[in-house]
Amino acid sequence: MKKIALATTLAALFIFSGCSKQPNLENAQNVEATSVQTENTVSETSNEGITTSNESVSTENANVEEQTIAPATITVSKTQNNQQFAKKLASIVIYFDFDKYNIREDQWPKVEKLAELIKSNPSNYTVRIEGNCDEWGTEEYNYALGLKRANSVKNALIKLGVDPKKLTVISYGELNPVCTAHAKWCWRLNRRDNFTYLP
Repeated sequence: MKKIALATTLAALFIFSGCSKQPNLENAQNVEATSVQTENTVSETSNEGITTSNESVSTENANVEEQTIAPATITVSKTQNNQQFAKKLASIVIYFDFDKYNIREDQWPKVEKLAELIKSNPSNYTVRIEGNCDEWGTEEYNYALGLKRANSVKNALIKLGVDPKKLTVISYGELNPVCTAHAKWCWRLNRRDNFTYLP
């Protein structure tokens, strides 16, 4: 009987102590702090990912800028080449005898140089051959003579292998003198063909 009473008492104590046990708030606070730290870590990792993404976008933009500059550099270089080509053309002048349009023997090296210069530049352009005369003769006569002088050089260039599509002719007659003195040395300078680059 004593054993039954003792067992009953122990059971009652065990049940009572189990029901009255308080929750461990300290453990709950630790769990909450751990959760907050985890969230902050995730947030920082996410922000780092965004920064990395922005850096990669910035790098891509830098590459785009480089690609944008490159064509401009090519354009500037092409323009400079065209300017040099135009200067070389303008530096060649072919002279003619009084009242003549056939190419003089001493002027043939210039024609050959001109042909090589034009053939060396494969770009799309036109060379204008400009015929000129001295002040002797009527304006109409000098216009016709200037045209014959321009065509004479054009035909010679074609025979030397220049593409006819790159050549055009014009006559200024006596209207475009480089010298206006009334003397033989000056008139000789006006009997000429000039060459102009047309892009």
